[in-house]
Amino acid sequence: MVLPARLTAALGRHPDGLTEADLQRAVENHIPESVDLDWKKDFYKGADADKKELAKDVSAMANTAGGMVVIGVDDGKQDHAHALAPFDPVPGRGEEWIRSVLANWIQPVVPNVGVRAVRSEAHGGKIYWLLTVPRSTQAPHAVAAPGNDYHFRVHVRHGTTTRTLSESEIAQRYRDRFQAASDDVDRLKQVADAGFGYLSAYLTSTEHGGSPRATFSPAWVGLAAVPAARGTYPLSTRADRDAAFARFRTLACEGVTTSAMPEGTALVGRRQARFEGTPTGQLHQDGSFYAALPINLQSDHYNDDGPKRLYHRQLELHLVSLVQAAAAWAAETGAVGDLVLSAAFHRFDGGDGPVRLVASEEAYPRDGHVAPFPESPAQTTVDLGAIVTDKREAVVAAYALVADLLADMGAHQPYVLTPDGDIQTDRLNADYRQELTGWDAGR
Repeated sequence: MVLPARLTAALGRHPDGLTEADLQRAVENHIPESVDLDWKKDFYKGADADKKELAKDVSAMANTAGGMVVIGVDDGKQDHAHALAPFDPVPGRGEEWIRSVLANWIQPVVPNVGVRAVRSEAHGGKIYWLLTVPRSTQAPHAVAAPGNDYHFRVHVRHGTTTRTLSESEIAQRYRDRFQAASDDVDRLKQVADAGFGYLSAYLTSTEHGGSPRATFSPAWVGLAAVPAARGTYPLSTRADRDAAFARFRTLACEGVTTSAMPEGTALVGRRQARFEGTPTGQLHQDGSFYAALPINLQSDHYNDDGPKRLYHRQLELHLVSLVQAAAAWAAETGAVGDLVLSAAFHRFDGGDGPVRLVASEEAYPRDGHVAPFPESPAQTTVDLGAIVTDKREAVVAAYALVADLLADMGAHQPYVLTPDGDIQTDRLNADYRQELTGWDAGR
């Protein structure tokens, strides 16, 4: 889970991995409460007032900057970690109870809340509860008793406390949410246009002294991605770009295939790290992303005057890897929430005529619909956290993009990917199956 970087710096470890020893160090160092950290001595009781308090604490974090509620650490009424106060587990009020309260008392539900018990080694049988709350792109989240939709409150963190928003402030939060959705669309187009321009310049250039690279790779699939809640990553110096590029290469190796792993070294761009080759693309400091890979477009050797053939088995796998790479980069920058994706086919052979769409290289070359490349990109919105943690979710996202692009060309559905997140490996030849370094067919 992506949480404010300040928490990791203050606590000495990512909140997802905190132990009792880390909490003890927080006490010794008097780590203060803040907008993203709340120390609580006592666990919530079972009355409605206590359920409301739990919902208020979590929704306020989600409505502000995200953060963590730690239950079992006394702040000594001094707004900093004062003493460890683990407690006995309460029957019937464990993780399931916490999640039920959050689901029933917060509207809309705050997504991706982490609920984790940490067992005390120093006090046998006692526990702490750690609630990790990402910043939400669906804010504002309101607190209301189940079935009482007309009496609600919206809370935010204010320093070390929680306050209730006024009616005008709530209205502004809703306006901000709707404006953010419009801003995402504009930013996505900006990233896609800039990426395509960079790709075009790279493929058509003859500065290297030979034929344009497009001569050998005339067709590409590009993916642009913009996170709803932007991240931040330093990309203003060569050292910054080299570090980002090296980290991204590592992340790209963890995909279903390694096709999204860039070659060479990081290149300079304004608030970007750029890369050329296979793939070509741009990493933006706010977590936005563009990358493109060549796809298999070949002449029809049986009919020189006939349409070229586009094999879509390869491009389906490429899009899965690009979706994973985009999500990994966004998460690395601290972005959270939704991830808006846009995929498009591009030709650089000077032709705009129709191509024959063929599922696999083993298929009869005259099979398949004949249609031009789609004029408009395919778009979808996905949950960033889900893509990062589950490869099947990346397949689902890629399927949606491929299905729309292929539908524009007359194909009913992708050949390899399925809408429920599977890769039909029986439809891949040995070479393609060997490329699936990050996929367990039996999962």
